[in-house]
Amino acid sequence: MGSAAVAAYRELLGAVLRSCREKAGMSPTQATKLLNWYSSVKIARLEAGAIKVPADELERMLALFGVPAGEAEKIRFFGEKARERPSRVTASESAFRAYVAEASEISTYADQLLPDLTQTVDYANALLGTSLRTAPSDVGREARERVEAQRPLTSANPPELRIVVGEPALLRPVGGRLVLRRQLEHLRSLIERPNVTFRVILIEHGEHAALGLPFTMITMAVPAFTTVYTEGLTAVSYADAPDEVDAYRLAFRRLAEAALPVEDSAKLLDRRIDELVQ
Repeated sequence: MGSAAVAAYRELLGAVLRSCREKAGMSPTQATKLLNWYSSVKIARLEAGAIKVPADELERMLALFGVPAGEAEKIRFFGEKARERPSRVTASESAFRAYVAEASEISTYADQLLPDLTQTVDYANALLGTSLRTAPSDVGREARERVEAQRPLTSANPPELRIVVGEPALLRPVGGRLVLRRQLEHLRSLIERPNVTFRVILIEHGEHAALGLPFTMITMAVPAFTTVYTEGLTAVSYADAPDEVDAYRLAFRRLAEAALPVEDSAKLLDRRIDELVQ
């Protein structure tokens, strides 16, 4: 793997180990003392994905936190990926890609634009070309990587993907009418897959949970872990504290309840494609 991919798995490993520590009811100070480490700074840097975790130290952490055998095996795999070679670059898109690659369930919501995991390269190019945190020279690469992150969705054992979008996302001509039409045709093909559900919240519905606040909730079955990805003007962030995750789960459930049924959502998408063909 390239250095950015290694950095992504190092970040993923750190987040999972932090979750394991918290489930074990240990503070960073308590864990540091029981591991005989010199300072809690080490565990903070490890959980932030800033340093490597040697195999022997990872084993001690798994034992200390009482991680079940099945989950421990998957965490060891993350550790191997994170140690593959020194990392010099941390790419936020690559981190997202690593989470998606390991997911069992993904719930994504956006109201003004189509979610990252549904975008074509032309649609992504148009959006990234206006980004305040993507250099013009990086737009093409990041657009391709955004599309590459979708590969697990069409793999032999894909995660379950739940999509909820606001009706404006089907109307905004990102990149122009032709780019939007091809984007919606791509989305139509994607939602035919058995692992994908798609719902639309009509504009006329008015206010609803998470209005104007797009997010993607990514869940792994093994190890049991959920994180929520959000993106701002200047940075991206991940939230995995139990109370935060519970809030986003509730929000997504209410969004799905506010949306059209799956069949009606697909018919609305078809009508919008037909309008763009004319």
